[in-house]
Amino acid sequence: MDTMKVIDGISENYLEIVESLRTGIILLDTKDDYFYMNISARDILGSTNIVKKLQHLDFAETNLQTYIDNVRNDKNPITLRDLKFKNFDKVEKICDCSISSFINFERQFILLEFNETGRLYNISNEKNLIDQQKATTEMVKGLSHEIKNPLGGIMGAAQLLEKTLSNKSQTKFTEIILKESERLLKLINAMSSPLHTEEKKLINIHEITEHVIELFKYDTINSSVTFIKDYDPSIPQLLLNRNQIIQVLMNIIRNAIQATGYKGSVEVKTRPVQKFTIGDTTHDLVIKIDVIDNGSGIPQEKLKEIFYPMVTSKNEGMGLGLTIAQSIIVQNKGIIECMSEKNKTTFSIILPWIIE
Repeated sequence: MDTMKVIDGISENYLEIVESLRTGIILLDTKDDYFYMNISARDILGSTNIVKKLQHLDFAETNLQTYIDNVRNDKNPITLRDLKFKNFDKVEKICDCSISSFINFERQFILLEFNETGRLYNISNEKNLIDQQKATTEMVKGLSHEIKNPLGGIMGAAQLLEKTLSNKSQTKFTEIILKESERLLKLINAMSSPLHTEEKKLINIHEITEHVIELFKYDTINSSVTFIKDYDPSIPQLLLNRNQIIQVLMNIIRNAIQATGYKGSVEVKTRPVQKFTIGDTTHDLVIKIDVIDNGSGIPQEKLKEIFYPMVTSKNEGMGLGLTIAQSIIVQNKGIIECMSEKNKTTFSIILPWIIE
């Protein structure tokens, strides 16, 4: 039976819906070869070695092939909960997997549906999101006055220092202090005034990531941190608020650096992602910015709390960095996701692909 004949029997509208699902959909033929796989399935399995069969995956505790064979023989669907495996890119996944059988054009197919339960925290969760946003707004309002006063002193001292310096190589540091202080002041004003919205402009996201990484490199405490950059050059300028995105990256990268004990590696990776659903909206394209560190990881019981204010496992800081980052990204119609395991934590910033 020709593949296209079967595919042609499926409505184009249905195919478009299936391609937009966050559920990974896989059809296997009688030889367990891939007959069809949607975008989410390719993302879950890993794209580099997709020609390999499912039995080549590294399943920790389950023989998936046995369950597939059982469904093929007795036609009774089954669901495997919290199926753990490493995909073809060696990334650890945790999924619910439903297996069923059906006949099309007198040919038997196995349908596998993978739903990632290992996407450990998604801030689009409505109740948590509302609670966190309210807490963030009240927290920032309460602290804004306390922050503005010392910030004004820092800016005034930097301006006086700049006038006394004759060496231009030294004045670049006062320029950084003044520029970042002004940016922080604008951010505080924006976050403490819910009705305040700054104009968005087309920006190069890689210029932003480079700027933030350079700021951390200036601080000698980060001298033992290795910064790895993996950028997709095909990403165009996007319509975003520059100051807000800088602040989000500052907070998340600082968190990653601290997680490594100031002596590990922090990777910043950018990728376009197709057919991604944020809330009730499915976007044809989004931009995904991953910040990956090789620290000890976040305890499983803490993952659902990390975006709440005043929640921190560190001795430094007030536990507001991730809360503020979350609030900003939500204002920009995006989400932040976190996945963590031993020696690897990934924060993913996902934003709509808007170029005009």
